[in-house]
Amino acid sequence: MDISRIFTRLRVALPLFIAILAVAFLYSSSISMLWKKWVLWDQDLAHALPTLALMFVLLAQRHFITTPPTAKTPWYWLQLTALGGCSLLWYLFESLSISLPAYLLILIIMCLFISTSLSTKTMLATLPYIGLIVFTIPIWSELTNVLVSASSTMVGYAVKLSNLTALLDGNSIFLPYGTIHIADGCSGLRYFTIALLMGYTLALINQYPPARALATIAIAILLGLIANWLRIYLLVLIGYYTEMQSSLMQDHESFGWIIFACILIPSIYFSPVSKQLAASIEIPQRPSLLPFLPLMLGPLLLHFNAASIGAQQPLQLTHLDAYKSPIQNAIGAHLLANIDKRESRLITINQQQLQVDLFTQIPKEKKEEIVPYIGRIIDGSLWSIEQRQRLSIESGQNFDAEIYKQIGGQTRILIAKQYIVGGYHTDKYINAKLLQLLAKATGESYFGLLIVQANCATDCAQEMKTLTPALEKISELQK
Repeated sequence: MDISRIFTRLRVALPLFIAILAVAFLYSSSISMLWKKWVLWDQDLAHALPTLALMFVLLAQRHFITTPPTAKTPWYWLQLTALGGCSLLWYLFESLSISLPAYLLILIIMCLFISTSLSTKTMLATLPYIGLIVFTIPIWSELTNVLVSASSTMVGYAVKLSNLTALLDGNSIFLPYGTIHIADGCSGLRYFTIALLMGYTLALINQYPPARALATIAIAILLGLIANWLRIYLLVLIGYYTEMQSSLMQDHESFGWIIFACILIPSIYFSPVSKQLAASIEIPQRPSLLPFLPLMLGPLLLHFNAASIGAQQPLQLTHLDAYKSPIQNAIGAHLLANIDKRESRLITINQQQLQVDLFTQIPKEKKEEIVPYIGRIIDGSLWSIEQRQRLSIESGQNFDAEIYKQIGGQTRILIAKQYIVGGYHTDKYINAKLLQLLAKATGESYFGLLIVQANCATDCAQEMKTLTPALEKISELQK
């Protein structure tokens, strides 16, 4: 194809690319936050920038044709109304610093804007390519715990079948010469997302029908998971037979990608090639400019929004000073919560010694969320969770109670935690994220994480009973 034909084709497609970039520009408040995550190149978004480049390259290779403008139907006006509603909803989440729903709304807004400014046919034809943007949104890290559990199960099963002298306890594998812990970095999240992306891209390039596309993506996911399980299993074998002296036991990043490539590249090579030609994407001769009005609603409101920060932090543990324990024994486990401000008390209530920790935070910037990312608060290489249940106290508040067992030992600890968002309390992190809406609306932009720990004599049953009335007194943080 000569250069003139390429430029002619891109000239016809120019309104589509302008529509995509217009949404990115107007909603740059969210895009700038995403950019900061993309350039970190961490494990769940390391592929974000290449994925965006891939989207534009694949779109540029499609054939575009010019069509006459279509009449505005009731469906058009319904989409225009939905575009304005989504823009206002984006403003609500963005002004309240609730990032993930705002990111997902931008995708919906982009589709509605293309559909109303160009045509519904144009949007449907480009939707599979715009779907690549999903891989650039930070939703994949939520799968980490599930993938770690799957890796521990599958690798543990393989180790048992190998008749190695090994002890499996939680996510740790004890060998005669050392311990291999399957941590978050061993979840295989990178292999999972890259394999999923490769399967999705393969289906796009070959224009597979829906059934074959879904099968391709499912096979790609399975191969990505198998690559990670095989990597961990081989590391166990290498550690076992080299007495943990191999350099791979400390630096196995490249080793994992080599295994991944050895599995995925042949699979791509032997995947069926479709001879089906992609249908042309229709671009109206005169794009509609009317959708710019509802598109700009949210960004304009955000621009003139003068939301202030600087809420006061009323949470404290001074009411527990009367219960301070004269015996300073070590209670519970070391906490990994990545929140700077921390207040602690070692107390005795009803003859039960408890370690109470309160982590607090107030947003320093307008764009900062009230509820920070918490992650794991207990080191998974030292403790494995055995049981979880909800504890309800008389005031109506709930605590998430967990029993942890020391890996390689019989020591157990009981941990109860609660999230405080403004004047609201919850035992679930996801609920705390949603409560940000109410906290921001009432001007109470502060956060607290209350953690209570107790040592267990045996199975923590007795400690669980005595902890419930103690939590009633501990939870009086705002009285």
